[in-house]
Amino acid sequence: MKNILSIAFILITISTFGQTVDLRWKIGEKEKLNYLTVMSDIDTSEFEINFDGFFKAFSDSSQKINTESQNFFKELNKIMQNVDYISTLTNKGNGIIDIVVTTRPKEKSNEIPADTTESKESEILKMMQLMNHGVMLRGSVYANGGIHSFWTNSNQKNQIALFFELPTKPVKVGETWKLDVNLIDADQNFTCDSSYYINEVTLEEIKIFKGETIAIIKYNFIEYVNGIFVSPGFMDGGGEQKSMMKLTHQAIAEFSVDKGRWISYDGIMSMDATGFMKAKKKIRFKLISE
Repeated sequence: MKNILSIAFILITISTFGQTVDLRWKIGEKEKLNYLTVMSDIDTSEFEINFDGFFKAFSDSSQKINTESQNFFKELNKIMQNVDYISTLTNKGNGIIDIVVTTRPKEKSNEIPADTTESKESEILKMMQLMNHGVMLRGSVYANGGIHSFWTNSNQKNQIALFFELPTKPVKVGETWKLDVNLIDADQNFTCDSSYYINEVTLEEIKIFKGETIAIIKYNFIEYVNGIFVSPGFMDGGGEQKSMMKLTHQAIAEFSVDKGRWISYDGIMSMDATGFMKAKKKIRFKLISE
């Protein structure tokens, strides 16, 4: 009996491994597919940008400005943690799936907290709190896979790709493909000395659950750079800082081949940076069907 079960398991494994599936979005003409889109810190995070070098060229009070800037970013992060993101997918026709991400206050964050300061920063924060009720992202993908909205900025394109881009051709178990993602975006002020890069999505398994064909997909992204950052405004090299940044994104997701949509998506993005920007944080990336 044990041998029979072993043989059956081997046959099932072989047939599944060679199976090919076509992953594509299947959304009705008048349907709205909504996902609660979680992008939140999951531990005590550290994030700091060192403005000392930049402001030194303009003022002797660089430390004060640096401290005020760090406080601003901390308050801004608190605000962004107090809203829910909702991704809505609709069928735009002609094989295009429209994506709109909006925000709504969390249940315990409907009111703007009182602010005892009269700084410009507090005014900006209040304005952003009011604006958070609007649209945060607009983009689109092709129903059969790739990014359609090529015009979106890199941060928004990354979000669209990580959550909603699919392979543009049928894939089989064990096969890998790439996404249109660049997590690190440096400008001319950074000189890279060393780097490495992994962009890999894998069809791990195909399973049948209650008659429904489900694809198990694994995401593995690593981007690393190490080099010199020169603060703008310096001509003598005094603003040079040895800087490193590493971003990773790992996720496991389940996609219904029959229904053409995510059943689940759960991932973690990690950031580790030193030098001009000091950061050590982890962010949960999760889709929950509504």
